[in-house]
Amino acid sequence: MNTSSDIKIKKPKVIDALRSGFNTVASKPFLILLPVLVDLLLWFGPIWRVDSFFRPLLKNISNIPGMDVPEYAGLIQEYQTQYQLVLKNFNLATTLRTIPIGVPSLMIAKSPLLNPIGKPLTIDLRTGFQVIGLWLGFMLIGFFIGSIYYNNISHQVIDDNKGKQFRNLIKSFIQIIMIPILLVILFAIISIPLMFVITLLTIISPSIGEFGLLAAGLLILWIIMPLIFTPHGIFLYKQNLIAAMMTSISVVRVSMGKTLGFILLSLVLVQGLDYLWQIPPVDNWLLIVGILGHAFIVTAIIAASFHFFIDATKFTQTIMNNRLKSIK
Repeated sequence: MNTSSDIKIKKPKVIDALRSGFNTVASKPFLILLPVLVDLLLWFGPIWRVDSFFRPLLKNISNIPGMDVPEYAGLIQEYQTQYQLVLKNFNLATTLRTIPIGVPSLMIAKSPLLNPIGKPLTIDLRTGFQVIGLWLGFMLIGFFIGSIYYNNISHQVIDDNKGKQFRNLIKSFIQIIMIPILLVILFAIISIPLMFVITLLTIISPSIGEFGLLAAGLLILWIIMPLIFTPHGIFLYKQNLIAAMMTSISVVRVSMGKTLGFILLSLVLVQGLDYLWQIPPVDNWLLIVGILGHAFIVTAIIAASFHFFIDATKFTQTIMNNRLKSIK
């Protein structure tokens, strides 16, 4: 005979999680400090330019065997022009915004080469050692401050042993830098056979090839999406990477509908308000309002994801325990 505890299962609630996230940040406004500092650094700090290094490489594309035919001349010229424009407005410091874990930034979308007090200091990187060395340095710093950022939020969501905060931070940082490595390996394993299939479909019909490319993208998203809560397991429950991945997959599988609802609503809030925050030009002091607004909203959404993950984990554990009881 089922008891009331067996029957009543508390499902994770999207709105409640969002409310808790906003309340967490409103009561602890210091949580937005890192996003604000990163945006101010990208706005007023030096511009690390890489176009001097890549420009000769772009010019030598036409010298590649098979590319020096007249039919490709127009295509190569267009390619060179587009990428030169991209590189001209690119600041290597934007790689401080690491993915999937990092400090959110509004300024990476604006690529500021100007600020209210004038033009920032520009530093040209001309050698591969400089470009690769600084890129790796920015990436490591980005993952480290991202770990601090997520760690600070997790401590406001769930109490843990504060005496081991630094040790836990280092352990979490090591797990976090393994995530992009694992994702690259996973993407390569999945994409190589998919690209072979798409190439065959394209030879048969370009339209079928385009449909295959779209289907491949959706398949990769479907495979990677269950890992979305991996960082939450690392920071909240101090799990290693594999255990956190397994926890995330279990939670998403059991609460798929609620998880999709939370992700979609969060994206609408963040992306919709980003249009508002980005209205002021980079040489206007009003952009500070956008930086503060963006930092508050994104931090609140991340805090909400921690609250949602805790509720979804409890829900998943209850479901699994009930299934075990029914088997017995």
